[in-house]
Amino acid sequence: MEKEKVSEQSPETSLWDKVLEILGFAALILLWSMTYYFQHKGAESVAADYNFFANPSEYWASNMTYSIPIIASILFLGITFYNQKPRISDYTIKNNPEKADTLIQINTRLWRWLKFTLILMFLLIEYFSFHSGSGFGTGIPTWFIIVFPIVLFAPVVYFFMEFAKNQLD
Repeated sequence: MEKEKVSEQSPETSLWDKVLEILGFAALILLWSMTYYFQHKGAESVAADYNFFANPSEYWASNMTYSIPIIASILFLGITFYNQKPRISDYTIKNNPEKADTLIQINTRLWRWLKFTLILMFLLIEYFSFHSGSGFGTGIPTWFIIVFPIVLFAPVVYFFMEFAKNQLD
């Protein structure tokens, strides 16, 4: 009974978890500042009355380049708020409640890693988009198409294996 009360609180965060949380927040700030920088740099290099296809219009009026940082911020804050409270009823720990803290810790780390990797992927996509749009690059490189699923899904597979291992012990 006392163990369940402890499990309903937020899990303890290790130093590595705090570092990962800070890196995720720093990546989000970098995404916003990079978008702002390239948005204004592009506005200076393109005539105000022409668009990307050299047709007369208001080129930078829509500010659609801010859509990726907005989506990334919503995801970052949403996952952060979701990860604040453990959901002990989501786990099948009725036979062994002392595993609850370990399972909650694994789940919290999984969401923290997903949050960080999603922001990192948005950051890289935005970077490659700006460079290809400005003529300095050729778009998203081939290695990124291979690395993207690995970086995104490797932690998911690892944490699911850890979760399953701790449930079966």
